[in-house]
Amino acid sequence: PAPWLAARRLPRRRVHVVGVARPEHLRTVARLRRELARSRHDVALHLSPPAPGAGKWANVNAALAAAPIGDADWLLIVDDDVRLPRGFLDRFLALAEGCGFELAQPAHAFASHAAWDVTRRRPGVLARRTRFVEIGPVTALSARAARELLPFPDLRMGWGLDARWSAIAAEREWPIGIVDATPVRHLRPVAASYPRDEAIAEAEAFLDGRAYVTRTQAGETVAEYRRV
Repeated sequence: PAPWLAARRLPRRRVHVVGVARPEHLRTVARLRRELARSRHDVALHLSPPAPGAGKWANVNAALAAAPIGDADWLLIVDDDVRLPRGFLDRFLALAEGCGFELAQPAHAFASHAAWDVTRRRPGVLARRTRFVEIGPVTALSARAARELLPFPDLRMGWGLDARWSAIAAEREWPIGIVDATPVRHLRPVAASYPRDEAIAEAEAFLDGRAYVTRTQAGETVAEYRRV
């Protein structure tokens, strides 16, 4: 069905939300909690302080070990420095499912700090099928994708993980994409809290010997979905 029609009749879903909540971002995290709690879906929130010395993905794995995804329909990974639009989750999931996405992310708003041009919001577009979905600031994995991708690698910054996930999606023939109708605002520049050169070195080591999408492939849009 057309994604805007699916948005009106999506059954209630079980959504498992995990993320790291750093003390300096507690106000933003509180806003995240309030927005996600507005959803008509069954939302389980697991936003926890980071363990000392652990990277993001070790913390996410620890959160999932303490609170397994179980029979959730979606796993949502959220950063603690992102602002969601009002009514975000209901519309985002409806459009992601309406487009058949197994991996999905909301587009970046025009004022958001984004690392990839392809993730910027496109006016007049509801969603796009792409060859790439990034690992933050908000990433959604279907139950099917979560079964294949969990547990996550023990990475600190995680650069390159999204290129690997996107290659796995291509191998499995999973549709993946970006939801433009629910743009989020990433409040801090990319690599604001860690050294960029270390993130690049970690990515190069992680991707060595593994299939991944190239930067050119990552920028490609396969299809656009518009309201007609």
